[in-house]
Amino acid sequence: MQGASTVSRMLFLPDGTLLVSTWGETGQVAQDKMGLSGKILRYTADGGIPKDNPFVGKEGYRPEIYTLGHRTPESLIWHEPSKSIFESEMGPNGGDEINIIKAGNNYGWPLVSLGRSYAGPYQPGGFHAEGMTMPVVNFVPSISTTGMAFYTGDKFPDWKGNLFIGGVRYGEVPGTGRIQRIVFNSAMEETRRETLLEDKRWRIRDIRQGPDGLLYVITDERNGGLLRIEPAE
Repeated sequence: MQGASTVSRMLFLPDGTLLVSTWGETGQVAQDKMGLSGKILRYTADGGIPKDNPFVGKEGYRPEIYTLGHRTPESLIWHEPSKSIFESEMGPNGGDEINIIKAGNNYGWPLVSLGRSYAGPYQPGGFHAEGMTMPVVNFVPSISTTGMAFYTGDKFPDWKGNLFIGGVRYGEVPGTGRIQRIVFNSAMEETRRETLLEDKRWRIRDIRQGPDGLLYVITDERNGGLLRIEPAE
């Protein structure tokens, strides 16, 4: 599929099942319980439907659906310390978010959002509605979220346990990409954040921890590169 926003993200969970995200920006497709758009789907390794999927046997739902109400999932990662699935999602004009994915939950799009439509108004349902799951982190203005990673290495001891997430532009302004470092408490609630590489103005497409304990970043530029972040001497 063309374009980063329409590319599916996949994640194998520790139980061997596979999560697959789908794009759901258009219309009400993310809330269509018999459709596959705007969802996170869960499959067995051989392509079957896990018997413990939340909507198996429930009338009016596709059994593949694990969660619904997603606009543009940009990353899916497993957080081992909390045994949780984290997802980054690009919102409309503002309203980018990070969610903790839980089976059967509805994450609201397009009924609720912290962002505005590109025409200006906020989403019709406001910021929250009963039965909808709120994000654990939101970005207003948006950073146009991309890939993310929890740091677990020893090269940056002050960053251990922090989440790093890329962005390709800030507040819809071209040439304002950056990384954000997010600190959580023991309950996985955000306590503070720091912006990194803001002065470079690069479009950050993904960030990963290498086996050497360093951070590796891919930029999305005409002359894009693979960057390595090392401790300062």
